[in-house]
Amino acid sequence: MSIGETIKKLRTAKKLTQEELASLLGITSKAVSQWECNRTSPDISQIPVLCNLFQISSDQLLNINLPKTEKEKQGILHRYYELSRKGYLKESWELLQESIADFPNDYSIMAHLSICGNRLCKFSEIDEREKDLIRNQCAEYCKRILDGCTDDFIRHSAVSNLCNYYAEKGDILKAEELAGKMPIIVMSQEFLFSNMYNGTKQKDAKQRLKQILLDLLLKRFESNCKLDSGENLYSSEEMAILREKKIAILELLFEDGDFGFYSAGLSDFHEATARHYASLGNVERALDHLEKAVKLAIDFITFMQNETFTHTSIFLKGMIEKSSNVSLSGTDNQAAQTLANMGRKEYDIVRETEKFNKFSAMLEPYINVKL
Repeated sequence: MSIGETIKKLRTAKKLTQEELASLLGITSKAVSQWECNRTSPDISQIPVLCNLFQISSDQLLNINLPKTEKEKQGILHRYYELSRKGYLKESWELLQESIADFPNDYSIMAHLSICGNRLCKFSEIDEREKDLIRNQCAEYCKRILDGCTDDFIRHSAVSNLCNYYAEKGDILKAEELAGKMPIIVMSQEFLFSNMYNGTKQKDAKQRLKQILLDLLLKRFESNCKLDSGENLYSSEEMAILREKKIAILELLFEDGDFGFYSAGLSDFHEATARHYASLGNVERALDHLEKAVKLAIDFITFMQNETFTHTSIFLKGMIEKSSNVSLSGTDNQAAQTLANMGRKEYDIVRETEKFNKFSAMLEPYINVKL
């Protein structure tokens, strides 16, 4: 394929007319027409501009080994998705770091790098110096995306990561400035889709919106926060009450016990609540919550081992979840994490009970299961 044919294909894919492309490049529509008819070729100074506009490398624009290059990139991204999904964050980061050298202008790889780097810093045990280096690299990739990428989804991802970066650095003004440019929640695609569709598409859109709202309720607002006075918003007793309320909400919404993806979060809520009651000496309530935490940890492993999961409870009736869409925060599965938490000193009061030993035995066969 000639460069003219490539430009025509890319222009058509972006739904641009020759006149619109010419206007973006500051040239005449006749010049674009001459390129696409292979009568002339772009000046060398226009190559970087075209690459930025179409979000491709110069090799791709000039059709230098294009099929192989694209195939190689997709192969890299497939390996990245598999590693990231299974919680191998360091290996994911190293793979993308190597690939950016071969695809230096690829904004999708930059976006994945910034996401992966942030997850690596949050969930992996690496020293603060290395975390700073990784965060700074991620910020640079995000800035490059905002400087040259025109894909809205990739740009929004970059803004989100930069907001977190500036907030962690203490530069709240920059974080606020970027966050203020993003759409408010009622302008999100989930809200819009839920209003514009009819029939099955509307059902799917509304279920996705319910899932988003559940995530907001159960994840984004699950932590305590420190007030300007230096005091925590919630006491440890209030945090226990808050977790029990979240448990009650999930059990109310999923009357069939079809928690699916939410099994992991619900298991964590029960385990933290069990630990709280153990610290207060309330053996019965501690063991009751711990039993539920153990069973839900095993349920989540079963969920991850199956390709799809269909909800039957009224709230998300008929919604299908795919385990391949779930990314883990580490290589230890839910059973291993629960068993590790059971080693904490708060459980000393129940450690020698028959039930506690039974729960440990229930988890043992699952702790080395790879998801």
